[in-house]
Amino acid sequence: MKYISSLVLLFSVSFLQAKTHDIEIKKFKFSPAEISINIGDSIRWTNKERRQYHSVWFEQSGEPEPDYFFPDEFFERTFDKVGNLPYRCGPHPKMTGIVHILQAKETGAEPKAKANSYSVESVEDGDTLVIQYKGKSQRVQLIGINAPEDTQNPKLNLDSKSKKITKADLLAIGKLATDHLKTLIKAGDEVTLEGNLTQKDKYNRLPAIVLTEKNESLNHSMVTDGYALLLTRFPLDDDLKNSLEQAQKKAQSDKNGLWGSHSELMGKWSD
Repeated sequence: MKYISSLVLLFSVSFLQAKTHDIEIKKFKFSPAEISINIGDSIRWTNKERRQYHSVWFEQSGEPEPDYFFPDEFFERTFDKVGNLPYRCGPHPKMTGIVHILQAKETGAEPKAKANSYSVESVEDGDTLVIQYKGKSQRVQLIGINAPEDTQNPKLNLDSKSKKITKADLLAIGKLATDHLKTLIKAGDEVTLEGNLTQKDKYNRLPAIVLTEKNESLNHSMVTDGYALLLTRFPLDDDLKNSLEQAQKKAQSDKNGLWGSHSELMGKWSD
């Protein structure tokens, strides 16, 4: 998902009454393959296959392909513009669908550009927060960065195998990364989100740049302080990617954070 430097969208009455529509993916088909929704509505695509992974790619709109999602995972997107958007599955091009986004009947349905702040509920790990968003708890991923896992989960197993680092070592540096983020932000603090807030990742998180009340980017702080890495596999705005790359190089050369206390592990982790 490409990062877009823009103001957070404040949705008006029609958006507050928006609906979430479900599309199932089973036997290599989107069901339903064609759907009409109102502006401000969301669609959740759920993978009902037994083994196969898929993606929902709005290729004709010029968007990069999002992450694949696996059985029992889902991809969700909110639509904030009127139009007809065809899409397909990235790894299976014959799987196609189309979304028709209609103008809502209520007046004032167009989003207004206005920055909003959100209250932090908790720090989940070194690159994820939980905030109050539209009246409910919402997980937010610090876009463009990756911190080690601090709990037992499938990603920890994958990272341990691919990076050739023991789970115990990953959990140890993951806890240090989480603890550091907790020094930068805490429950009750207000944050501002920047980015494309119409899409969620396969873990149901909103990827965004998270700014503190002092207008400091938590994304950059975690990399600069040496507790997270640039997430290279994620499509990013060039300016954001370059700034995070420079921050990581400086953190490494200055031996900040984990680069100083666990340099060998960070070397393996960053490969």
